Amino acid sequence: MGAQPSRIADCAEVLPGYSLRGCAKHEPSGSHQVIVGRHLSLPGPSTLVLSTMDLATLGPAAPDPPASGLSIPGMGYRYRPEHELRITPKGKVEKYSVKSGDVLLISRGVKNHAILVESVPERTIASATFYLLRVRHGVDPAYLAWSLNQAPIQDGIRQARTGAGTPIVQRKLFTDIMIPLPSYEDQCKIAKIGGCMVKERILRQALMEHTIALHHSIGQQLIRDLA
Repeated sequence: MGAQPSRIADCAEVLPGYSLRGCAKHEPSGSHQVIVGRHLSLPGPSTLVLSTMDLATLGPAAPDPPASGLSIPGMGYRYRPEHELRITPKGKVEKYSVKSGDVLLISRGVKNHAILVESVPERTIASATFYLLRVRHGVDPAYLAWSLNQAPIQDGIRQARTGAGTPIVQRKLFTDIMIPLPSYEDQCKIAKIGGCMVKERILRQALMEHTIALHHSIGQQLIRDLA
């Protein structure tokens, strides 16, 4: 399987997120939905935004993520009503608009995961927590998200971070990082395999948490029976 080394800038247009002034407050009549960092790590299986990427090719919907609310790299973003956070941004925001098939990269902090956008309402924008990657012709977005989450590429992203307080990935350095770009057909195959791996991790993590809960319940019952 051959691959052509390609700059991220040649694979996608990398755009900054919309800069919010302070903490975003929900405006019921706001014109735009905004994606912020907490949407990717809400606790509990009923509220977590994340789901496996490329569900259309994976078949049935993935199980709920584990109750711990941990983010698993490779998961995608799928809007749910409980994530509603509407604002009325000032100025033109077209370049911040997010649509299905875009990729978001967490640009701040030390966990710079890439997230495939699976479904969002119309008039959705991304906050400055993210870089918005709009893939170019011949690039599969699920593959791009997968490749950015792999250890060798994450090492490059880590080197592109600066700042002592809250580190930020420098956009110019990020766009110059090289990733392997195979044929579009091979990209889709790899992305599908990556999606299956994510699904497996969700199932294994959920099983582990259910097992711990079961053991806890059995222990409590035994103590009561012995009393």
